[in-house]
Amino acid sequence: MSADGIVIDEQNNTLTIARRYPAAAGRVWAAWTDPVAVARWWGPHGWTTTVERMDVRPGGQWRFSMAPDDGSADAVHIVVTYREVRPHERLRYLDQFATADWTITGDGVSTDVAFTADGTGTRVAITAVFADRDALHQAVALGMAEGYQEALARLGTIL
Repeated sequence: MSADGIVIDEQNNTLTIARRYPAAAGRVWAAWTDPVAVARWWGPHGWTTTVERMDVRPGGQWRFSMAPDDGSADAVHIVVTYREVRPHERLRYLDQFATADWTITGDGVSTDVAFTADGTGTRVAITAVFADRDALHQAVALGMAEGYQEALARLGTIL
């Protein structure tokens, strides 16, 4: 995939979302790894993200909650456990739902975020790998692809 957009691959149970930014890889990387910056753009429009912890290293965790600004639903809690961290190039992590006390619930989604610099900007490609086709379909039905697209658009506004 070279262009911005979404690809749903049912053969491999993956969802890939990509977007290119006219910014250096270091700047894009910082927006993904600084808790203050992440809180400004992570999540869909109309939702606020609160970062509880962000320890960007293999084995480290990023704990955050997202809640709709209008109070129409309870906050969603997520625990990200980093598996691979290559500055300015790649983040690999396991993304899992959690309770309000940060107890993990469920298997989660393996996620790979690739940062590719091309001389005039940086392309970010997020690939989420699901356990099976049903999990992929459920995520799509819940609007995961659109949520990622909105978040990446918000990221563009701060870069």
